[in-house]
Amino acid sequence: MAIQIVQIEDVKALGPGGASVAPTLLIDTDTVRALLLNLAAGQSVAPCQMPTTVLYYVIAGKGDLRVESEQAKLQMGSLVLVPANCVRAISAAEPMRVLAIQMR
Repeated sequence: MAIQIVQIEDVKALGPGGASVAPTLLIDTDTVRALLLNLAAGQSVAPCQMPTTVLYYVIAGKGDLRVESEQAKLQMGSLVLVPANCVRAISAAEPMRVLAIQMR
């Protein structure tokens, strides 16, 4: 196995505003997938259901996370574990950078 290193601060800055959020794929292996979400203020990731457990880490910004019927405030430094098969959505109250790690 080769070590994979990604310097997140070197990955593109927050993108322009708009309706869609295009995650940046950082790492993709058989067991884990890491994505960087850059959300402008007011942007959101539409509700979706993932077949994998996802660990979210907020690198910068503030926003909200909805998982099923629960709502939580997120801020820089928040670390959240969302179980597989739960419907989740993220919205940014201010520009946000979120690292999403999907465990396969």
